[in-house]
Amino acid sequence: MRRALIALLLPATMVLAVASIRAIPAAADARPTFRVATFNIHKGEGRRGPYDLERTIDAIHRLGVDLIGVQEVMRNDVGFGCDDQPALIAEGLRRRSGLPWNYVHAKAWITEKTECAKAGQGDGVATEGLAFFTRERIVDSSVVRLNEGRVGLAVRLARMPEVPVVVTHLAANRQNQADRVRELGILLPWARQFGPGILVGDLNAEAQATELEPLWTSYVDGWPASAASGTARGVANGATRPNGRSRIDYVLHVPRADLVLESVEVIDTETLGLGEVSDHNPVVATFRRVFPVASPHTP
Repeated sequence: MRRALIALLLPATMVLAVASIRAIPAAADARPTFRVATFNIHKGEGRRGPYDLERTIDAIHRLGVDLIGVQEVMRNDVGFGCDDQPALIAEGLRRRSGLPWNYVHAKAWITEKTECAKAGQGDGVATEGLAFFTRERIVDSSVVRLNEGRVGLAVRLARMPEVPVVVTHLAANRQNQADRVRELGILLPWARQFGPGILVGDLNAEAQATELEPLWTSYVDGWPASAASGTARGVANGATRPNGRSRIDYVLHVPRADLVLESVEVIDTETLGLGEVSDHNPVVATFRRVFPVASPHTP
């Protein structure tokens, strides 16, 4: 492994601007709900294999989301067909939906493996990273390195530019708790500068873990909040691993007057008729948008 600059598939890294809530002009997008998800795709492999990116794309398509943050996205890796997974997933979603899906990708793990490039089947070293896929227009993005192989990626969408959305994937395994502490110590101040928004990802720790305590001073954990209101769906105990024993994938949000959590669903991909698509279950949250009523005297 070696350190390298994070590359995005947007022209440049941009700082997100936060807009104040105001009456929505008549021409603005006033769709009432916003569905956002997180999914660790396990590099396009099922929990027990084999590699099948088309099945991963099918699963994402069937979630019916507006925006999804994805972890363990591969590029230029001979073990995964030298595929450019972000590009292939976006193209697969376009074919299935007939809609213009967009994406932004950030490299996390960066190796020195060049087998794909040497074979003329890739454009650089093998990497693993994060990506956002969306049916919306991405107006800007930003990335921060948290640790060797770990990053945070933020986007703003044209539909609701005042709500930043961040995806991350924290260090795995119980013995790496100190790494997660350091990663959150970088991620949270970085995300805070964009204003109150949504944070999704594989945090590799359960909600009661001490390293996640700084999250709960600002963020609401969607699953228990939805369970308390009777709107939690899918896997009964909220487990995000197919073995049913842990919940480590989250959709979190900072309370805002213009965005209200309606429901959260942890989806067992076997119920989609696809088998165990990954070693994680996707988590989907539906938010209701609240639009201020314009004054009749507003020019």
